[in-house]
Amino acid sequence: MNSTLPPLPAWKEARLRNWWAGARQSSPCIAGWVLNPDARLPQARDPEQFWTDTEFIIARKMAELEQTTCYGCAVPLHYIDQGSSAMAGVLGCPLQYVDMETVWAHPRCGSLDGVFAVELDPVVPVYQRIRELTRRSAALAAGHHFVAPFALEGVTDLLAALYGIENFLVDVLDRPEDLRRAIDHLDDLWLRAFAETQTWIRAGGQVGGIGWAGVWAPGTTFPLQEDVAYNLAPDHFRRLCLPSLRRRMAALEYPYFHLDGVGMLPHLPLLLELEELPVIQWVPGAGRERLDQWHAVIRRILQAGKRVHLYARADEVAPLVDAVGPDGLFLTITDATHEKMATLLNRFPQQSLPA
Repeated sequence: MNSTLPPLPAWKEARLRNWWAGARQSSPCIAGWVLNPDARLPQARDPEQFWTDTEFIIARKMAELEQTTCYGCAVPLHYIDQGSSAMAGVLGCPLQYVDMETVWAHPRCGSLDGVFAVELDPVVPVYQRIRELTRRSAALAAGHHFVAPFALEGVTDLLAALYGIENFLVDVLDRPEDLRRAIDHLDDLWLRAFAETQTWIRAGGQVGGIGWAGVWAPGTTFPLQEDVAYNLAPDHFRRLCLPSLRRRMAALEYPYFHLDGVGMLPHLPLLLELEELPVIQWVPGAGRERLDQWHAVIRRILQAGKRVHLYARADEVAPLVDAVGPDGLFLTITDATHEKMATLLNRFPQQSLPA
């Protein structure tokens, strides 16, 4: 990455705006990030330093950005990564730094009743660290990189983290009204945390928005999710999750939903009904990543008028485009190399749009 250049050239902004708008495109949007093979990055002593040492985290990320090439619709990105359970930690769940890829959150509440006392406390160490990392990265970002907020998780995911997934699932049947009130409370905290994070990011002059999934949008965006909902029947998803999702989508200019795993497919029809939801990311799950088995699902999402974000291997792109067409597709290449990206972008040019 050349840090003297703006992180979003005019052609890339035009293409991404076009994709979000659902307009025609002659090629799918394709993004690939390639860390140079000879890259030298600071190494952590242990998981504790990797996740908690702010000086180390900033130094490592800036070194990584300087040694990464962004291809196609990829943009230089610093996702404030404190693990996928970061918001649970912000809300007071004890965090366990297992290794340099995994952070576990342990419940802090004995029952649903304890959830109503949970607040967004600025003195919680992980939230202090997130605030410092976000502000410092934003201060370095102008003309250099974009900053993506930490993982705010889904609201039912937070309930499961706060007092245990088994307890949550029992209360789906035994205390549905109390659950709805708890979801409203956590929605309030989620929206406050998102607004605070956006304030820190905007202080660096960032234009548009981006989430951990790496798709730039012309305004505020975030990958919404409810991963725990694979345990729920569609009727429970409709009653418990949809009102919360609609509330959070209303706070975003460019909503996006992360549909994770085949267990979430029973909820796809409900998501396709949401006119305010333009984008669904489909992630089939471990062992089922090959996209050729999901062409029908992808086609269904596209035919409902949505855009689709997918993780794809380079050799999957052409068969997918042949099967469903280029319109609405945004593909992040998971096995990107300099050679593979050059070949892909030669076949599927990114700097042209239909006249």
